Amino acid sequence: MLEKIREGSKGIVAQVVLGLVILTFAVSGVSSYFGNNSDQSVAVVNGEEITRTKFEESYQTERARMEQQFGDMFATLAADPQYMNNFRNSVLDRLIGETLIKQQGNTLGLQISDELLKKTIMQMPEFQLDGVFNNDRYLALLRQNNLTANKFRDILREQFVRNQFMVGVAGSEFALPGEMRSLMSLQQQNRDIEYSVLKAADFAAAVEVTDEKLAEYYQLNQNNYATPEQVSLQYVELNGSDLAKDIHVTDAEVEQFYQAQSARYSTEERRRVSHILLESADEDSAIEAKAEELLKQLQQGADFAKLAKENSSDTVSAENGGDLDFITKGVMEPEFENAVYALAQKGDLSPVVKTSFGYHLIKLTEIEAGAVKPLAEVKASITATVQQEKAAEQFAELQQKLAEVSFEIADNLEEAATAIHSTVKEMPLFSRETATAPFIAPKFLNTVFGPEFISAGVNSEVIELAPQHVVVARLVEHLPAKVKSLEEVKPMVQTAVIAKESNELATAKAEAIMAQFAEGKDIRELIATEKLSLETAPATPRFGGALEAQIRTKAFELPKPVPTKPISVGIAALASGDVSLVLVTKVTDVPSTAEPAANELEQFAQQMGQSHFAAVQDALKQQAEIVKKLPAMTSQDL
Repeated sequence: MLEKIREGSKGIVAQVVLGLVILTFAVSGVSSYFGNNSDQSVAVVNGEEITRTKFEESYQTERARMEQQFGDMFATLAADPQYMNNFRNSVLDRLIGETLIKQQGNTLGLQISDELLKKTIMQMPEFQLDGVFNNDRYLALLRQNNLTANKFRDILREQFVRNQFMVGVAGSEFALPGEMRSLMSLQQQNRDIEYSVLKAADFAAAVEVTDEKLAEYYQLNQNNYATPEQVSLQYVELNGSDLAKDIHVTDAEVEQFYQAQSARYSTEERRRVSHILLESADEDSAIEAKAEELLKQLQQGADFAKLAKENSSDTVSAENGGDLDFITKGVMEPEFENAVYALAQKGDLSPVVKTSFGYHLIKLTEIEAGAVKPLAEVKASITATVQQEKAAEQFAELQQKLAEVSFEIADNLEEAATAIHSTVKEMPLFSRETATAPFIAPKFLNTVFGPEFISAGVNSEVIELAPQHVVVARLVEHLPAKVKSLEEVKPMVQTAVIAKESNELATAKAEAIMAQFAEGKDIRELIATEKLSLETAPATPRFGGALEAQIRTKAFELPKPVPTKPISVGIAALASGDVSLVLVTKVTDVPSTAEPAANELEQFAQQMGQSHFAAVQDALKQQAEIVKKLPAMTSQDL
């Protein structure tokens, strides 16, 4: 038994990655902490450092966005160090580009007014409830992200300066109707095309295959003949969704849950308040005295909204007479909340209240009573919830049992399967690339293809495929990645060599015909002499049509025929491996006389603006002194 435990302990221990959820405000991340290396830079742009902290914030934000958008697909890609290095470098390149734009904006003296910042903040959906700016939400989200109002405004101001420069370059472009008509005329142009295909297969008989050629091709293309690492497994699976199907919930259990969780089905009382904030992080007797003086004025009948607009440091709510809209318990700081809920009637004023933001004067402006949903209305959702909770409890018990038995009896899976009332299943040989759902989870693939699991020969740890879905695996067979020998793949290599050299012979023949055409010989006679067929495709459009894309592309690359050269000729390599001689005998322009629509001109201008802005970015990078210091990621970092 002790030996089995010792062997079982060799399994890979899962590492728990603690992620920090970052609110994306229209900027590339806000405040977070990433260890002790925050003062190290990952790049220097014209002497300005891009810190590791800033990079990690942007990287984590972008990674979270990709995970949300692509789910398991991104998780699979993220298991590849090469992909993640490219991903990290793309984030760094974006930060470098933003830094260059910011520097250029500073050079040009671009600035943003405080009034525009206030207006922008009030219109940001992150700070709105039911489409209306909510100051409670604004302050709470700033507090959650370790930001003061001034710090957030500074971040937003920097983003606006960058945007101002971008809009100045890309948004200042315009398109004239004449330009649009020229573009439309080019797009609608058609050409009379003739073409002759030299089939590579017709040259195959002329290819001399030797052992030396096969060996050389094999050595240069060994990756084409590699078989990936493969494993076959036995496994025991535990899925919470399967457990939930067999769980029955009684009416008594529904009633009990409803009573115990009544708050969940209640609409909490809300209170609408206005406040005047005199900002001060620390105790300050002078500011407190000023607050007391304002309170006396209010008690004597002064207009609250007017005093808020004139005195409140919370400039956003001050514009609305200090109104904070409705609040509920648990949103504001305890001192502020206690003062609000101590007010009894609409119009009541609080005494001076000190919070971490400063000194507040609070006025109750409205009370909205709470309500409770009847049981009949929520019965279905409660039944589903109780069913899921019971399944989760059962799943946790069975998962624990699965972990214990599979570890203690590490040389087979039968007893582990019996312990959780399941069966041992089998997976035939598969590679990382051929794994199928749900076994494409990166942790599963990293475990079963990991050297420790393969060498141990015992049951794996419990591996999570998805929430409440786990497996324990056991290796049946392991086939290392290897390159097949030349003898094993000789027929494939021979086919590839013949195809390659046949294409080269066909290309050489086409070039020989072109050389004779350049000497003044008739191209059609040359094609006929070679007993090649000549196909015609009159009035071929630039886009679409049945003609092969490579032939059409080459035809529209060729110069227009002129009296001295009535036929333009070129060679197109086809996707099939064949080669085509392409003739253009006529070009028909389709003049555009229609007045372009305003939206078409705008779209064309946007396209040109984006192109010009990309050119400006490239120029800034070429002129800048940029030093990158981002270390490469390895498989141990994933």
